[in-house]
Amino acid sequence: MPRYDRPPMTQPDHPPVSFVPLALLAVALPFLIAGSAPPTSTYFNQAVAFGGCGVWLLIWALTARPSLAAQPSSAPTKLLLVAGALLVAATLTSSTPWGQRLAPLACLVLAGALMHATAAATRAARLDDWATPLMTALLVAGLLSLVVGLVQVFWPELADGRLVSYPTIAGRAIGNMRQPNQLSTLLLWAAAAAVWLGVRERQPLAVTAVVLSALVFGVALTASRTGSVGVVLLALWGLVDRRLPRPVRGLLLAMLPLYALSWWGLEQWLSAHGVMYYGEDQLKKTLHGDPSSSRGKIWANTWDMICSHPWTGVGVGAYNFIWSMTPFPGRPVAFYDHSHNIVLQLAVESGVPMALVILGCTLAALWQARPALTVADDDRARGARTALFMLVMVGVHSLLEYPLWYVYFLLPAAMLAGWLTGLVPVRPAATTALAVSRLAGAWRSVWCATGALALAGSLWSTVEYGSVAVIFEPDLSWGEPAPLAQRMAKGQRSVLWGHHADYASVTMAAKPEEVFAQFERPLYHLADTRLLIAYARALLARGEIQKATHVAARLREFHNPASADFFAACEAPGAEPSATPFQCLPDPGLPAEALRPAP
Repeated sequence: MPRYDRPPMTQPDHPPVSFVPLALLAVALPFLIAGSAPPTSTYFNQAVAFGGCGVWLLIWALTARPSLAAQPSSAPTKLLLVAGALLVAATLTSSTPWGQRLAPLACLVLAGALMHATAAATRAARLDDWATPLMTALLVAGLLSLVVGLVQVFWPELADGRLVSYPTIAGRAIGNMRQPNQLSTLLLWAAAAAVWLGVRERQPLAVTAVVLSALVFGVALTASRTGSVGVVLLALWGLVDRRLPRPVRGLLLAMLPLYALSWWGLEQWLSAHGVMYYGEDQLKKTLHGDPSSSRGKIWANTWDMICSHPWTGVGVGAYNFIWSMTPFPGRPVAFYDHSHNIVLQLAVESGVPMALVILGCTLAALWQARPALTVADDDRARGARTALFMLVMVGVHSLLEYPLWYVYFLLPAAMLAGWLTGLVPVRPAATTALAVSRLAGAWRSVWCATGALALAGSLWSTVEYGSVAVIFEPDLSWGEPAPLAQRMAKGQRSVLWGHHADYASVTMAAKPEEVFAQFERPLYHLADTRLLIAYARALLARGEIQKATHVAARLREFHNPASADFFAACEAPGAEPSATPFQCLPDPGLPAEALRPAP
């Protein structure tokens, strides 16, 4: 039998710095920020997550012992790093505007560094560096988000937009991320954290029962069908995981009937107070053949795009533009910038071969992580199984939406992956002391540089974002707001967020053809009715009638009420055929790539 190096999971020594406050900053706080500034409602949540994780990584790298950086990586860790490197390569080689690829690139690099750092610390049996602070922060975030959800459902008049986001649907909790499905996933992550911390710290079962019951009730408050699937997964975890204490397994199984009871109780209570429980509407839609809220249509459109671009895809970041410019008479009427399925998204943006390699590396990593689930040490096995459950939870969510495109889910998921792969037994490597020293120095440099750049990047991004936010909300200006034209011109100089300023410029221009070069960035961000009308008129003024007609035909497919005036001329009594407005002409059906704005 081969010999494996399996260090004990007891902490060999205490770190000089407590990382729990850093975890609360980097992981918990981003889920709890209610304040926002246009044009992106979750900007501050994501900026704090990015910068906070950078600070955590930097301080950890500066205070960690050199031996940590010399820990040999397991095969699953290496496979996940390869998958991340391929994602970076796909993003680098895309033809979409550079500024709109810079933020995703930075997030991928930081996620890879966090995953590797967490794996190295776990390999050295230092759970207090990453795993324990992460789980503590997720539990805190879940419990405080539960309070937010309770206010939004039962006392919506107390929501002030500063501590608690305004509820958008009566009788439904949306959290401070303003998305019920994201809130449900956070609450289920918090439930898993409560189980792991409770078992590890030998908390009374009654405490764990109260916490789990409250969190599952919170999932019912979201009326999320994704959350319903997550509660089933929670019960399945209790059913199959024999490493958990029997009372805890029974508690997890009890969460399913408790969830059903909560659903029924909320429906009765809210109905008695004149409010329709949103879960009732969700149930009706599911029973009447719409279990995915039009996702079936967007998935069918995405599959057609994959068939049209099978080898290299449409390019990372180009999904919305190509989809918006491709004829889809049966398209869903909302403007989508994502396929709502991570597998389809990889295939349509990066091409089928690249997607298969990335998914193959990820699945192979999970398969090779199996030894961590079955080691003799119960603490190690429970940690691995908890991390796996949480990754499966966000993975299932990613088959229906795109939580990993939000920094506050992506970076904790990377840490969970590092925790899981760091628990895999590794054969001791036969290397010289000099090689180990050089490896340790190299990794510490990578961690320090990545953390420092993440912190600096978040500050720079926020300054740039402020230059764009004042376009839409002049009161955010320091002192007297500058004229709108000056604010737009300054915002357009932003590398990361200039597309929002371009959008304002082209949609407000009396003659959009005069600012034609400014269409590219907003069109590759998210096309909407105002933008497509302005683009069609700009193309017409430039004499590109077929392109203008094609854009108008695509806009008609969305059936958006805001475009009624634009198409009103098509309902007027006919005149000479030569005088037919361009938006009423037959669809020329041009290739989507031909619609990219050209100087």
